[in-house]
Amino acid sequence: MTASVKFVYCHKCKELRVKPWYSMRARCARCRADAREISVPRTTLSFVTYGLIAEVLGTVFIYTRTDESIFLYAGIAGLVATFVVQAIEISRGERVARSRIRATKSDAVAFRKRGWL
Repeated sequence: MTASVKFVYCHKCKELRVKPWYSMRARCARCRADAREISVPRTTLSFVTYGLIAEVLGTVFIYTRTDESIFLYAGIAGLVATFVVQAIEISRGERVARSRIRATKSDAVAFRKRGWL
């Protein structure tokens, strides 16, 4: 297991996407061309996300055993918190990955359309 989140940058489409965990090769999801893989190190928020997922599973399991609705509400709150933390972590990773992409003069127009420059 590697200690990084991977992004895929396609030179043809000028798109940056999160690489699926099940993907063996770095390929563009749109045009299927070979793409560049960019690794971004994980931060504490990645591990907070893992903890929140465990919390959601635990509280829902306890809810099914005890039928106390407070555990169900805690699981739903944990799920919402997981989505928020994960969105923050992915946006941070995209910023880091974008900073590692070297723009050429021919790429400048496409990058400006996307708001990267």
